[in-house]
Amino acid sequence: MKKGLALRSLLLALVLVLTLGLSAACVGDRGPRLSMLKAEGMNVVNEKGELVQLRGLNAGNLGVFEFWMAGFNYSPRTGDQYRVTQVFLERFDVEQTKELMLEYQAAYWKDIDFDNCKEMGINVIRLPFTYMNLDFAAVYDDEEAGKNYDFTFLDDFVEKAAERGIYTILDMHGAYGSQNGQDHSGQSLSRDQVDFYENERKISLTEKLWGAIAEHFKDNPNVAGYDLLNEPGEKAGATTTRHFKVFDRLYKAIRATGDNHIVIFESCWGGENMPRPEEYGWTNCMYSFHHYTGCAGPDSYPEHVSSFRARLKEVEDCNFGIPLNMGEFTCYGNPDQWDATLQMLNDHGWSWTSWTYKTWGAGAWGVYNIVLPNEEAVNAETDSLETILRKMRQQGTDVPGSVKATVLGERTLAEIIRKYATAAPTAAKAPEAN
Repeated sequence: MKKGLALRSLLLALVLVLTLGLSAACVGDRGPRLSMLKAEGMNVVNEKGELVQLRGLNAGNLGVFEFWMAGFNYSPRTGDQYRVTQVFLERFDVEQTKELMLEYQAAYWKDIDFDNCKEMGINVIRLPFTYMNLDFAAVYDDEEAGKNYDFTFLDDFVEKAAERGIYTILDMHGAYGSQNGQDHSGQSLSRDQVDFYENERKISLTEKLWGAIAEHFKDNPNVAGYDLLNEPGEKAGATTTRHFKVFDRLYKAIRATGDNHIVIFESCWGGENMPRPEEYGWTNCMYSFHHYTGCAGPDSYPEHVSSFRARLKEVEDCNFGIPLNMGEFTCYGNPDQWDATLQMLNDHGWSWTSWTYKTWGAGAWGVYNIVLPNEEAVNAETDSLETILRKMRQQGTDVPGSVKATVLGERTLAEIIRKYATAAPTAAKAPEAN
């Protein structure tokens, strides 16, 4: 009898060990796990309560491309990603069009690009995307919008970044129908065509999409946060109460899933264009700002630095009591401006992501630049399917002769970013009372 019980206990123990082993394997199969982040007062901290100052760059042109810095020929019929897709759909079938867009992404950003980011010492990448990346059917059949989502693009990027110890900010650059009418939303519109904030269907579809994203990623600590709407003011206009009401709907759609990632709200462009978070009950959140000084000349240093200093002060004087982020900026081709600006952001305890990792021959807008001749840009209207694929594949960072690192003076821009990305984090402090 005792032998039978002993054998039984041994078998149960073996089953338990195997079960736990399988469970551990399943957890491991989901990939690396970073420490979940949250807002604590004016700072971001990890699960251990350690200060985390997010420092990195944008993956511009990947999920949504902009013609001024992307390898596509511009024409009235192909002036944004939505119209390029429509041209492809006219010339090719749906599956071929999907394949073209996926091929572009696969060629534009590879393991070498994640490795370059790791080498820069950054800890975050802001990933711009549009609804078209997740809900492709909505591009060609409005009745299918919001019915099926494909998270493969986001999943793959988040996992690959996390393998290098890098968080991802999921940035909705383009909502259904475009929240701002700018080409970088994926759909360029005139000012009177931008009706997003009055269009219940567009708002509802975007609300539903954010809810689905949150449901999908709510337990994923490799996501630093959700950037609700990029540059939400129409045609670069200011944000007001009617924008905030839509922000609140998107925020509530996320929280309704039980998701508690940091939610990032953007202003166009200063602190005066944002409400106090407590007015809407927003918690575990961050405010993000974009600042482009336009000071690109060799003698522009004083003006650039003064402009940046003024922007930070204006926002900080609002005393929102939450973490602050410079979500987009560039310091152009002046290395001194880069040094001063990144040091300033670090000293003030702001998180930051420069614009951007790679561009088509646009100088210091990109840490890396595609240097192919202009005739190698994709002509969506006339190039054959094979030619389009060939040109897309040439834009890879690993293709000899296609891409070079941006050099400013005696340093590469990557080296400059590394210096400030790897510095010890600085806690943000409330402004002193006047």
